[in-house]
Amino acid sequence: MIEIQFHDPKDAMRFLRILNKQVKFVESVEKMDDGNNCIVVKTDGSSTAVKKCLIAFILHIKTDDWAREILQNRYFYMDELEQRSILEILHSLIEEEREGLTSLTKNINIKTCLLESMDNFMVEMHKEFSFDSFVTFRLKAFFEKLIKYIELSIDEYKMEQEYQVFIHTLRNSLSKKTAKVNHIHVVIDLEIQFFDTEYREIPQQELMMLYDQRNLASSHYIDPYSLGPLLALAPKTIFLYTEDRELPIVRTILNIFEERVQLLDKEHFFLRINKQTEMK
Repeated sequence: MIEIQFHDPKDAMRFLRILNKQVKFVESVEKMDDGNNCIVVKTDGSSTAVKKCLIAFILHIKTDDWAREILQNRYFYMDELEQRSILEILHSLIEEEREGLTSLTKNINIKTCLLESMDNFMVEMHKEFSFDSFVTFRLKAFFEKLIKYIELSIDEYKMEQEYQVFIHTLRNSLSKKTAKVNHIHVVIDLEIQFFDTEYREIPQQELMMLYDQRNLASSHYIDPYSLGPLLALAPKTIFLYTEDRELPIVRTILNIFEERVQLLDKEHFFLRINKQTEMK
């Protein structure tokens, strides 16, 4: 029988819900500890099962509690929506879902840190222990890494907010412009190429002549070879051909031009050129 003592009844109940899904026998009893009420969770589950449940409890529940407290007290994020957005980024970092940031978290992997702390503790563990004491004395390295993860999450959140302002500004600017062409064909591969309605490639020099940063109500840098010409032409329809729909430039064009964009596989462009050639 393994007994885990919780000073916070809420923690005990949340851990119980996780434990109930993994082991057959679980019960909780109240007891006094140094004059304070606490909840003792008892189970006949194996140490492996208990470890699995503790890891899930810490990563998916307690990490949110601790991160919210750090966001409020250390970084002064009081708004619930802002906290939630940063926590979503935090969990995506923990689960290594952000490819561009995996190199930054590789050497401070918080999951690995928790597993090591848990493995060492379970080897030494008696059948009775306090969760709060475990957190205080065994998770110091985990908290150091958690703060680094939170800092990365805040940086990502700020960049995402700036990106949204950037997109909103360009959408607003676009809504005030008159379309100079009905449609344009854009092929994105190793580079970005523009083609007119007759599928003739538009030279870069011509694209540069179209683009004028002063005509765009944005202080952000705008690439004169990609976004700049599109914003200058303000086409009613953009036929966008690519093999990778997750490319940042593809997502940005979709976010700015929205329903004006028709997203197609790159092969469709060559099919259309062949058809155009046959018609001639």
